[in-house]
Amino acid sequence: MPSLEYFLVAESVSVDRDSGSLSVFHVTEDLVFGDLPGNIPRLVAVSSWRIAPDEIGKDFQATLKVHKPWHEANPQYEEFPINFTAERLRHRINHWIVNLHVKQPCDLRFEILLNGEHKASHIVTCRKPTDQD
Repeated sequence: MPSLEYFLVAESVSVDRDSGSLSVFHVTEDLVFGDLPGNIPRLVAVSSWRIAPDEIGKDFQATLKVHKPWHEANPQYEEFPINFTAERLRHRINHWIVNLHVKQPCDLRFEILLNGEHKASHIVTCRKPTDQD
């Protein structure tokens, strides 16, 4: 099974058309909201996978889960699956999330799974401003 090289959440990315190199902008760890509930206009979850030579041509599914802890007893999440066929020794996936609604201060957990198996998490703290901001 492909192995995860890295996983992170950011505001945006850009891929150079000529070289294919990735630029990641504003890695997201902490979001400050003046008012809650609120919306996060756009985020991208980037995962990079290392493919073994014997996995070329095989199909996989990378799923992003966004865990929303609005109710401690029954946390909710959204799933964003992307199917892909391994065509080279590295494969990068950008999961775009648009207009993510945040109800209250919390830690949003972004989880990446491959074929249903947990591979990594990235926490984004959503909070109101403090005196230090």
